[in-house]
Amino acid sequence: MELDGRAQRRVDWLARAQQGDGDAYRAFLHDVMPALARYLRRRVPEPHDVDDVLQETMLAMHRVRHTWQPPRPVEPWMFAIAKRMAARHAERSGRRSGREVLRDALPMHPGETWAPAGALLVRTLSALPPRHREAIELLQVRGLSLDSAAMHAGTTVGALKVRAHRAYKALRALLFE
Repeated sequence: MELDGRAQRRVDWLARAQQGDGDAYRAFLHDVMPALARYLRRRVPEPHDVDDVLQETMLAMHRVRHTWQPPRPVEPWMFAIAKRMAARHAERSGRRSGREVLRDALPMHPGETWAPAGALLVRTLSALPPRHREAIELLQVRGLSLDSAAMHAGTTVGALKVRAHRAYKALRALLFE
């Protein structure tokens, strides 16, 4: 199969990049980014989300760059990754919008409007087992890093992640089901 000039340059750049040529990798990324942006603009409904999905696509391509096999064309490989990133974004957006409540205007006194929600959250958090509640407090309320939170809780990072995951799952069940 004969490739056009641009496609052949992309193949050459990515092949050299896989062998450790940083300049070739920069040239490749610089060349493909506009094409990926155009592709994603047609597939991501919200224009303000295109840059985020493009960034996720570039990171995904970087993580899986070893899966591209020279001398195959680069475009099918990179557009498949972009398509997957756009689909993931759409799925996340759909889940998020299913839980959002749109308002015409913000309340004049947010404290009054949010007081019942705050009380519900406090009651819901108190229904969690102490270790789960502690994980949420350390990670979400105090904003500690995983390492700091694990050290504070006297456990490993992995165990704290498990606690937090279980806590989030329990919170979703208590609040949304």
